[in-house]
Amino acid sequence: MISRSLAALLCALVTVTACSAGQGAPRLGEPSALPSSSASTPSSPSSSPPGSGAAVPAGHRELVGRFVEAINRGETRRVADVFAEDATFDSVGRIYRGRAEIMGRFLEPEVIRAGGRYSLLRVAPGGAGRVVAEFDYDTGHGGKEHFTYDCAVSGGRFTDCVGRYV
Repeated sequence: MISRSLAALLCALVTVTACSAGQGAPRLGEPSALPSSSASTPSSPSSSPPGSGAAVPAGHRELVGRFVEAINRGETRRVADVFAEDATFDSVGRIYRGRAEIMGRFLEPEVIRAGGRYSLLRVAPGGAGRVVAEFDYDTGHGGKEHFTYDCAVSGGRFTDCVGRYV
Protein backbone atom coordinates (compact mmCIF):
# COMPACT_ATOMS: atom_id res chain seq x y z
CA MET A 1 0.00 0.00 0.00
CA ILE A 2 2.83 2.43 0.81
CA SER A 3 4.48 1.80 -2.55
CA ARG A 4 1.22 2.63 -4.41
CA SER A 5 0.87 5.87 -2.45
CA LEU A 6 4.48 6.77 -3.16
CA ALA A 7 4.02 5.95 -6.84
CA ALA A 8 0.88 8.11 -7.00
CA LEU A 9 2.72 10.98 -5.29
CA LEU A 10 5.66 10.73 -7.69
CA CYS A 11 3.29 10.61 -10.66
CA ALA A 12 1.51 13.74 -9.43
CA LEU A 13 4.83 15.51 -8.85
CA VAL A 14 6.05 14.67 -12.36
CA THR A 15 2.76 15.90 -13.85
CA VAL A 16 2.85 19.20 -11.94
CA THR A 17 6.52 19.76 -12.82
CA ALA A 18 5.93 19.05 -16.51
CA CYS A 19 2.88 21.30 -16.64
CA SER A 20 4.57 24.21 -14.87
CA ALA A 21 7.72 24.04 -17.03
CA GLY A 22 6.04 26.08 -19.75
CA GLN A 23 4.86 28.90 -17.47
CA GLY A 24 7.54 31.28 -18.75
CA ALA A 25 6.59 30.80 -22.39
CA PRO A 26 4.71 33.64 -24.09
CA ARG A 27 0.97 33.14 -24.26
CA LEU A 28 -1.12 33.71 -27.36
CA GLY A 29 -1.62 37.44 -27.83
CA GLU A 30 1.22 38.49 -25.53
CA PRO A 31 4.10 40.55 -26.90
CA SER A 32 7.18 38.91 -28.24
CA ALA A 33 10.02 38.76 -25.75
CA LEU A 34 13.35 40.51 -25.97
CA PRO A 35 16.45 39.27 -24.23
CA SER A 36 17.09 41.15 -21.01
CA SER A 37 19.47 44.04 -21.32
CA SER A 38 22.98 43.98 -19.92
CA ALA A 39 23.90 45.91 -16.80
CA SER A 40 25.37 48.73 -18.84
CA THR A 41 23.19 51.03 -20.87
CA PRO A 42 24.31 51.30 -24.50
CA SER A 43 25.20 54.78 -25.72
CA SER A 44 22.71 54.33 -28.54
CA PRO A 45 19.91 51.79 -28.78
CA SER A 46 20.64 48.69 -30.81
CA SER A 47 18.35 47.81 -33.68
CA SER A 48 17.73 44.21 -32.86
CA PRO A 49 18.87 41.44 -30.56
CA PRO A 50 22.36 40.20 -31.38
CA GLY A 51 22.35 37.42 -33.94
CA SER A 52 18.71 37.89 -34.95
CA GLY A 53 19.61 39.06 -38.45
CA ALA A 54 16.33 40.99 -38.60
CA ALA A 55 16.22 44.68 -39.38
CA VAL A 56 13.81 47.20 -37.96
CA PRO A 57 12.07 49.17 -40.73
CA ALA A 58 13.34 52.76 -40.75
CA GLY A 59 9.81 54.13 -40.36
CA HIS A 60 9.24 52.04 -37.23
CA ARG A 61 12.53 53.18 -35.70
CA GLU A 62 11.70 56.81 -36.53
CA LEU A 63 8.24 56.48 -34.94
CA VAL A 64 9.72 55.10 -31.71
CA GLY A 65 12.24 57.96 -31.73
CA ARG A 66 9.50 60.57 -32.18
CA PHE A 67 7.54 59.04 -29.30
CA VAL A 68 10.52 59.08 -26.92
CA GLU A 69 11.58 62.61 -27.86
CA ALA A 70 8.07 64.03 -27.55
CA ILE A 71 7.17 62.32 -24.28
CA ASN A 72 10.48 63.25 -22.64
CA ARG A 73 9.89 66.88 -23.61
CA GLY A 74 6.32 66.76 -22.30
CA GLU A 75 4.86 67.60 -25.73
CA THR A 76 1.37 66.17 -25.38
CA ARG A 77 0.21 66.92 -28.94
CA ARG A 78 3.30 65.31 -30.48
CA VAL A 79 2.91 62.24 -28.27
CA ALA A 80 -0.76 61.93 -29.26
CA ASP A 81 0.20 62.22 -32.93
CA VAL A 82 2.18 58.94 -32.86
CA PHE A 83 -1.03 57.00 -32.08
CA ALA A 84 -3.81 56.25 -34.55
CA GLU A 85 -7.20 57.71 -33.59
CA ASP A 86 -8.53 54.19 -32.88
CA ALA A 87 -5.34 52.75 -31.35
CA THR A 88 -5.38 50.44 -28.36
CA PHE A 89 -2.80 50.26 -25.58
CA ASP A 90 -2.53 47.39 -23.11
CA SER A 91 -0.34 48.66 -20.27
CA VAL A 92 0.29 45.62 -18.10
CA GLY A 93 -3.34 44.54 -18.41
CA ARG A 94 -4.93 47.99 -18.25
CA ILE A 95 -6.59 48.48 -21.65
CA TYR A 96 -6.99 51.93 -23.18
CA ARG A 97 -9.09 52.26 -26.33
CA GLY A 98 -8.57 55.19 -28.66
CA ARG A 99 -6.02 57.98 -28.75
CA ALA A 100 -8.03 60.20 -26.39
CA GLU A 101 -8.17 57.51 -23.70
CA ILE A 102 -4.51 56.51 -24.14
CA MET A 103 -3.51 60.11 -23.59
CA GLY A 104 -6.16 61.21 -21.05
CA ARG A 105 -6.12 58.19 -18.77
CA PHE A 106 -2.54 56.94 -19.19
CA LEU A 107 0.26 58.93 -20.79
CA GLU A 108 -0.71 62.46 -19.73
CA PRO A 109 -1.38 61.79 -16.04
CA GLU A 110 1.07 58.94 -15.43
CA VAL A 111 4.03 60.04 -17.54
CA ILE A 112 3.90 63.60 -18.84
CA ARG A 113 2.47 65.41 -15.80
CA ALA A 114 4.42 63.11 -13.45
CA GLY A 115 7.70 64.15 -15.11
CA GLY A 116 8.69 60.63 -16.15
CA ARG A 117 11.53 60.02 -18.61
CA TYR A 118 12.09 57.14 -21.02
CA SER A 119 15.58 55.88 -21.88
CA LEU A 120 15.41 53.83 -25.07
CA LEU A 121 17.65 50.77 -24.79
CA ARG A 122 16.77 48.74 -27.85
CA VAL A 123 14.46 48.60 -30.85
CA ALA A 124 13.78 45.23 -32.45
CA PRO A 125 11.41 43.83 -35.03
CA GLY A 126 8.42 42.11 -33.49
CA GLY A 127 6.21 39.41 -34.93
CA ALA A 128 3.88 40.18 -37.84
CA GLY A 129 5.52 43.51 -38.69
CA ARG A 130 5.38 44.90 -35.16
CA VAL A 131 8.15 46.88 -33.47
CA VAL A 132 9.40 46.18 -29.96
CA ALA A 133 11.06 48.95 -27.96
CA GLU A 134 12.80 48.25 -24.67
CA PHE A 135 13.04 51.05 -22.11
CA ASP A 136 14.36 52.04 -18.74
CA TYR A 137 11.96 54.51 -17.19
CA ASP A 138 12.48 57.07 -14.44
CA THR A 139 9.11 57.76 -12.82
CA GLY A 140 10.00 61.34 -11.94
CA HIS A 141 9.61 60.52 -8.24
CA GLY A 142 12.68 58.35 -7.65
CA GLY A 143 11.27 55.10 -9.01
CA LYS A 144 12.81 53.06 -11.83
CA GLU A 145 11.08 50.63 -14.19
CA HIS A 146 12.18 48.44 -17.08
CA PHE A 147 9.71 47.37 -19.76
CA THR A 148 8.95 46.79 -23.44
CA TYR A 149 6.29 48.22 -25.74
CA ASP A 150 5.38 45.81 -28.54
CA CYS A 151 3.45 47.84 -31.12
CA ALA A 152 1.73 47.34 -34.45
CA VAL A 153 2.32 50.18 -36.90
CA SER A 154 0.10 51.33 -39.76
CA GLY A 155 0.08 54.59 -41.66
CA GLY A 156 3.07 55.86 -39.68
CA ARG A 157 1.31 55.53 -36.32
CA PHE A 158 1.04 53.00 -33.52
CA THR A 159 -2.24 51.11 -33.80
CA ASP A 160 -1.92 48.52 -31.03
CA CYS A 161 0.65 48.50 -28.21
CA VAL A 162 1.28 46.01 -25.45
CA GLY A 163 3.46 47.18 -22.57
CA ARG A 164 5.04 44.65 -20.23
CA TYR A 165 7.62 44.80 -17.46
CA VAL A 166 10.82 42.91 -18.18
